[in-house]
Amino acid sequence: MGKREYKKVRKSRRSPTRALSFPESNRFWRQLFILTGALGPIVSYLFHERLFKIRSTFSRWRMSALVAFEQRRLPAPAFLASAATVACIAVFLSLFTWGTTVSYGDKKLGTVVAASMADEALNHVENELVTVLGDTFTLDMEQVSYDSGFVTRRSVVEPEAIEASLNDELNLVTYGYTLYVDGLALGVTRTREALEDLLTYLTAAYRNENTISIDFVEDIEIQEGNVPTESLSNLGDIAMQLCSTKQEELVYTVEKGDTWSKIAGAHGLTADELKALNPGFNTSKLRVGDELLIQNEVPYLTVKVTQTEYYESQIPYEVTYKDDSSMWQGDTKVLTKGAYGMADVVAEVTYLNSEEVERNVISSTTTKEPVTEIQARGTTPRPSWAPTGSFRWPTNGKVTSRYGYRTLFGRSNFHKGLDIANKYGTDIVASDGGIVTYAGWQGSYGYLIVIDHQNGYVTYYAHNSSLLVSKGDKVFKGQHIAEMGMTGNASGYHCHFEIYYKGTRQNPANYLP
Repeated sequence: MGKREYKKVRKSRRSPTRALSFPESNRFWRQLFILTGALGPIVSYLFHERLFKIRSTFSRWRMSALVAFEQRRLPAPAFLASAATVACIAVFLSLFTWGTTVSYGDKKLGTVVAASMADEALNHVENELVTVLGDTFTLDMEQVSYDSGFVTRRSVVEPEAIEASLNDELNLVTYGYTLYVDGLALGVTRTREALEDLLTYLTAAYRNENTISIDFVEDIEIQEGNVPTESLSNLGDIAMQLCSTKQEELVYTVEKGDTWSKIAGAHGLTADELKALNPGFNTSKLRVGDELLIQNEVPYLTVKVTQTEYYESQIPYEVTYKDDSSMWQGDTKVLTKGAYGMADVVAEVTYLNSEEVERNVISSTTTKEPVTEIQARGTTPRPSWAPTGSFRWPTNGKVTSRYGYRTLFGRSNFHKGLDIANKYGTDIVASDGGIVTYAGWQGSYGYLIVIDHQNGYVTYYAHNSSLLVSKGDKVFKGQHIAEMGMTGNASGYHCHFEIYYKGTRQNPANYLP
């Protein structure tokens, strides 16, 4: 039988339990973790032992201090006196403090904690007065006095109170509200409400049940702050100024047809006043595009109101024409009179100080249709002698006697026309076109010409030296018909001119340009 060989197996000395509790490892971090966990209880023990020693030392020190205090304790009377003294000092300090009382003249302004605070308050008042009054202001320090010492805490005030007392004593500035219109200060009051109520009052007259909006065109602002006391205004004075006007300069650009006098008159100025505003300007050589300085009166305050208006409005009627060969060209005659229609209108209307500047019609409802007018229109060419419907001066000269009552040779009589005097032989012309119905001598008129203008008007030309037309002649406006003289009842060379309409004598001055 062959020899059996057996392999030796090495048995471990560790029990299974121990191997699980203390596992072996070659890793550094696991070994460090195991070591730290083992040191934890030792560190905790050392910390608590040290804390116990500290508490024991503090207890022994406290007991020693109590024993020493008991050995040194004051007697009861001394202790009570000390306590009372401390209490009195505490009470005094709670009721009183060190302070400085400031006075200006005989006026006590107040008490502050320190004199430096009083100095700052006085300097602030002085600077504020310089700012408000707009001039150099120096406080009279001879009137200022300080008194330092213990004072009641209740009497101590803030520096602002010192400033207010000094301002009241000086009475140079006050706290107020200033009304500005387009940046211009127009009044100062002590309260904002006074100015707001005034502005509301000024718009009240423009407000009604149909008012849509109401406002001021100008920029209105109320600013508050210190103002000179003397600038405080009466509300009535402020209202009067707001309702008044001011001079405002503007530039006017010359347009076609303008003249120096026309421009001046259109802006309420005389020619000399316009010249003074534009020195060195050649008034006889105005050119389109030239710019002139103009002054206008404009209101300080302009109220803009928009409101709804309900009213009846006329609707214009149309005109139609029928040609008529029996009439001159340009002449018309009403055959059937037209009539306006009516409409109920609703519009939004805008006013500036009661002057209308814009009207927007919202609706218009016709209640009555207009009636068309029919007119006859002439088609026959107008001859040169046909009347124009207007009159020109019959001659040149000086008016020596007007229409109406006058005193002549000590007697009062009625003058039936207009006397125009000039030298002998001055041209007399037809005042308008027409037909000569009389040319000859006529008693006190002397040599007289009468022209019927075929439109209800008749004109007389008297006291002529010679006549250049005859009865039945047709004359045009401006035609030379006679020469000036003093025939008939006349005291000098002149033309006596009369106008009649449908047989009734008229004042010539009302018809001449």
